[in-house]
Amino acid sequence: MPNWCYSKYAFYTNDENKDELLRLHMNLSDIIKEPSEVKNGFEPGWLGKVAISHGLNWEEVSCRGSIDYLDDYEPGNSFFTLESETAWAPTEELWEIVIGQYKGVSFVYKAEEPAESIYTNTDIEGTYFPEKYLLELYGDTSIPEGWFAGQDKPDSLDIREYFADFDELMDYCAEFTGKEFNTFEDLQNYFTGIFDGEIGVLVGIHEFTAT
Repeated sequence: MPNWCYSKYAFYTNDENKDELLRLHMNLSDIIKEPSEVKNGFEPGWLGKVAISHGLNWEEVSCRGSIDYLDDYEPGNSFFTLESETAWAPTEELWEIVIGQYKGVSFVYKAEEPAESIYTNTDIEGTYFPEKYLLELYGDTSIPEGWFAGQDKPDSLDIREYFADFDELMDYCAEFTGKEFNTFEDLQNYFTGIFDGEIGVLVGIHEFTAT
């Protein structure tokens, strides 16, 4: 059984090639409506059908997964998004080959696969996916003294937040911990030091990178 990677893709183009973007969206819409003739466990949006419909051998390109959500698209828009769930890693190679068949269309994506420490965001400018950091703190545990000062103190940790830049992450953490942090490493060391060895507590401070 593989670990599953959750990815969001944004496909976009310029004004001159919006018809090509519409053609891609229409093709993907058709793909997720009907099951494939090839037996698989990912219907109705199996990525192997994306490969087959674009003239590829589904056994020679990574397509173990499915399209879970396809954004609506209005003719004239410059982008649309989709979400997929795939085995182990994002299927960047498949989409690179596919969009080569659509003039002027490009894509960026954001992917998460915690077990393999994959936190990827190729949208450098943050146009479609501004998230650059992810903070996860879960667990039924004692809240450290000084946390949530001046706020309603929760009974347990339940935090999962995205941040567009380092300062936003630092300010958020300082607000509920009452501590100041100067570097990403300081933040990591602080949280892991507090909860080191505690069973049932998840501590995750992740930085998204382009590769």
